[in-house]
Amino acid sequence: METKFQTSFIPKKNMAPVSQTSSTSGSSTSILLIIGVFLFVVSVLAAAGVYGWQVYLNSQRNTYDQALKSLQSNIDVQQIAIMKVMASKIDLASTILQNHVAVSQVFDIISKLTASNIRFVSMDLQAQTDKSNNIKLSLSGVAPSYDALAFQADQLGHLENLDLRNIVTSPIIQDPTQNQNSTVSFTLSANIASANISYLKSLQSSLVTTVSPPTTSFSGTTVNSPVSNNH
Repeated sequence: METKFQTSFIPKKNMAPVSQTSSTSGSSTSILLIIGVFLFVVSVLAAAGVYGWQVYLNSQRNTYDQALKSLQSNIDVQQIAIMKVMASKIDLASTILQNHVAVSQVFDIISKLTASNIRFVSMDLQAQTDKSNNIKLSLSGVAPSYDALAFQADQLGHLENLDLRNIVTSPIIQDPTQNQNSTVSFTLSANIASANISYLKSLQSSLVTTVSPPTTSFSGTTVNSPVSNNH
């Protein structure tokens, strides 16, 4: 009788995939370890850099503090206080000088715009409070006749001929009244630009002088050049 052998078809377990998984896991662990070490080194270097920068800043601050103390020790505080007081006085004097009005120039302006046969008996000056900062001029005058007053009004209309167009504005003659002696009383009002009659401007104008070169004249003098005669 022939003996029959039964063959088992159960596959044997393959160990190769297990070894492949182990190698992959080991490789991932190595990569993570390298990244961790790199990040640690970077963190250490950053901390060292921050610490070094703080040390540098503290050193610079100490240097600047010492330099500041050295400068402060060389400064004369009393002299600085005196200079501040002098600067305040100079600024105050400059402000007063710029805002001070030379009233004498007002009389010069009135003399220029007044006709020869007109006379004024009263004058009033008022500083205006608006942005123009002009001066209100009010005059009371007497004219010998209406014709003379008309001539005065015509002269006020041509202030450019008197070089007063930029100085005197809005001149108005009002309230003409004939007196018993046939003269005519009237009032005149106008605005004067205060910047043109400031004391500072008048002072600057007075300092402008015309210097002419010196001339030498010889009267009745004859200058003969020497002549040498060779015989």
